[in-house]
Amino acid sequence: MADQVTLVAEARGGSGRGEARRLRRSGRVPAIAYGSGLDATPVSVDALQLYHVLHTDAGLNALIRLQVDGDTHLTLARELQRHPVRRDILHVDFVAVDRERKVTVDVPINLIGSAAGADDGGIVDQVRFTVPVEVLPLEVPDSLELDISDMGVGDVKRLADLDLPEGVALLDDPDNTVASVYIPSAEVPEGEAVAEGEELLEGALEEAAGETEGDTGGEAAAGDSADEG
Repeated sequence: MADQVTLVAEARGGSGRGEARRLRRSGRVPAIAYGSGLDATPVSVDALQLYHVLHTDAGLNALIRLQVDGDTHLTLARELQRHPVRRDILHVDFVAVDRERKVTVDVPINLIGSAAGADDGGIVDQVRFTVPVEVLPLEVPDSLELDISDMGVGDVKRLADLDLPEGVALLDDPDNTVASVYIPSAEVPEGEAVAEGEELLEGALEEAAGETEGDTGGEAAAGDSADEG
């Protein structure tokens, strides 16, 4: 179940880039809160507190009890804008949710166990790390686990193999692959690969040259035959 954490927001009257820069310089993050029972309200939150709120086990799916002007709203952090280099949060939307109405969230997928195929030289390849689901806000799981201990070489686990808790509905194709076990192909040393490529190129050129000579001979023969006629 998603954690519930409290975050105090301050209403902000200003707007624009200048106001946003001023807030960031003072250690705050500009934001907007809106959603169920809450009109769009420009706010700001403490940057360090926001960091801790979003780094619980629930991650971005943490349920935030956002306090605005004395009222508390159950929200999810969405539409995070980050600095392209530092990756700190520049702006965030707090979306108020109804605890009795299902929400759509992306839940992390964790592989558990050790694949049997790994003992035979196989490599586990996880290609899906999250999955969209529909669930009540208070029942959002921190993660979904997929047991791979029975996987041999060539085996595949799909979304359908996830053990979904009651009340959690999958919103993606159940046949989509999550993980597979495969034997890596033998790597050819770089020098040998180059030599092999050169040999193939030389062979192709010789074959093309032979075909050209054959075609020329045929044309000459046809020309001689015509002259004789």
